[in-house]
Amino acid sequence: MKLFKLIIASACLFLAACSGVQTKQKVVAADPDEAGISRLAKSDINEVVELHQRAVMRDLEILMLKLYRRNPTGRHDQEQRTIEESVDLFFSRAHNEGYPQWKTMVPNDIVRIALDETYQGTDRIVPFIFGLRKMLMSSYDDHIAFYYLTSISEQKLYNSARNIEIAAWMLAEHRTIQGDILILSDSLEGEQRNLSYQRLIGRMIATQDNLAEIIAHKSGRLIKTVVVKAASMVFLPI
Repeated sequence: MKLFKLIIASACLFLAACSGVQTKQKVVAADPDEAGISRLAKSDINEVVELHQRAVMRDLEILMLKLYRRNPTGRHDQEQRTIEESVDLFFSRAHNEGYPQWKTMVPNDIVRIALDETYQGTDRIVPFIFGLRKMLMSSYDDHIAFYYLTSISEQKLYNSARNIEIAAWMLAEHRTIQGDILILSDSLEGEQRNLSYQRLIGRMIATQDNLAEIIAHKSGRLIKTVVVKAASMVFLPI
């Protein structure tokens, strides 16, 4: 049975590779209903992984859109396109494409740059989301398709959830010397309270934690849990 699955997986991977030449570049796991013949090479757990990856990336895209709407003046391409077009363009590229200035940096350091007062760029949202996106994709070992022979680490998924918590704390707390928030998200004093950011980020954390538990249960491995002190700003390795 295992040999049969291996043969099927190899054949489907070959066919997917051949057909991929003529299709749009994939940047995130496809919907199982659109997977075609390659779905034969996927187990139920593979489809669960792809579902979670799509969900967390969809929420990250929503987060970028919300941050741009909250911080409209700093957007680097505001003269060329709308906010929606800018976000669509960003997520139409592969997670590791573009921005050569950050190419050799680890994702967590890119997030730190966005919330560093000395950062010279006008658009802090790009490095913040770019770093988070690379970090999240690293937790999936940079895969955008999952088959019988594809494996991912429950520990990386768990660590990525904790890193989202740290990034969220930094987003809410980091300020200029004058006391101004570097990237506006949650409501300021005197404004009507807006919990949508907390709910969105909480959903991203839950997505990664949930998948980590599923993979750990499936593999029989234990997750090494840690107590994260957000104020320390020490990201966990992915």
